[in-house]
Amino acid sequence: MANYSTANLVKAQIWLNGEFASAEKRFRVPAVFQLFNSTDARTLFPQYDTLKTAVNRVIEANYFLRTVETLSTAGISHDHTGGQGDSGTLTPSWTPYSSNWSMTLKQANASTKTWQELFNDNLSNKVRGFAEGLDDVSSAYLFNNRTGVNVAAVKGAFTAVNDVYEITGTTYGDEAMSITRVVMDINKYQGGVYDVVCDSTSYTTFQMQAAQGAQNSTNLSFQFMSVTFIHDPALTARALALSATYSKGFWMAVPRGTVSVLPWIPTQNRQGVSTKENKYGSLLNPVDGLQYGTHEYETRSDGSSINGQTQDVTSQYQLFIFLAFEKAPLSEATETTIYAFAIV
Repeated sequence: MANYSTANLVKAQIWLNGEFASAEKRFRVPAVFQLFNSTDARTLFPQYDTLKTAVNRVIEANYFLRTVETLSTAGISHDHTGGQGDSGTLTPSWTPYSSNWSMTLKQANASTKTWQELFNDNLSNKVRGFAEGLDDVSSAYLFNNRTGVNVAAVKGAFTAVNDVYEITGTTYGDEAMSITRVVMDINKYQGGVYDVVCDSTSYTTFQMQAAQGAQNSTNLSFQFMSVTFIHDPALTARALALSATYSKGFWMAVPRGTVSVLPWIPTQNRQGVSTKENKYGSLLNPVDGLQYGTHEYETRSDGSSINGQTQDVTSQYQLFIFLAFEKAPLSEATETTIYAFAIV
């Protein structure tokens, strides 16, 4: 053939390195999920992970109810009767979250990468997928469980239609976080530390206001003591779906330690049981620090359609975790510790 084309080199392949390659693999740190995960569930629900011995075993947690007292001015008496307190139960509900992939025994035979490198890439993609997926689940849980009870009415008003405390931006926008703290105080969350989950608009506004310190003509920084801000980009769309008037900023204030997540995997995964048919194992997720379950089994296969060989073995893998998202129990219907706010 002319021009020596039969002697041409075959296609050359290289693998990108460093930040140039990592851009494709980037993911958002699951900041909202970390809010739930920051409180050790075992301090709130002692020994739940060992008491729950099976997927379908129900766990109940007990707590005392608040008995509201009405003070009497009738004076003291020698003959008097009184009532008693009461208790309630919280029953966590676990949801399984999983992700699957497969590989063949001979998949790396014709690859520039080793089988282990291909396996590690698959696994890293799953870890990233859990990070972003569980962050979205956490965001939805907060939004869908915002309180329907709010007794405050200071420089704003609570709308029971949307379960949102609305603040007029043109009048009180610069006081939004101060109003938030007072609203929490009126609802009996006094002097505490708050985690504030913000949409993108309110997050930028609060960051700017927090920087207005004593050296500025307008000092707004006093509003932000004992407050941790968490940016949740998904909250923007959720708020606008609730009301188009919430485009000026939407956020949720949560007293520290009143929400948590209970992770769980079966006993066989914790023990690393292996049978002739499959393997149970566990993996410490480096992003969220939780122990995930792994499951693996093999089948004979023709792997030629998936970059393997005709006489091959396909391994099927699953990475999973059971999670129960919980908020502090309250006896009044629709009341939670998650307070939603918006600038209108």
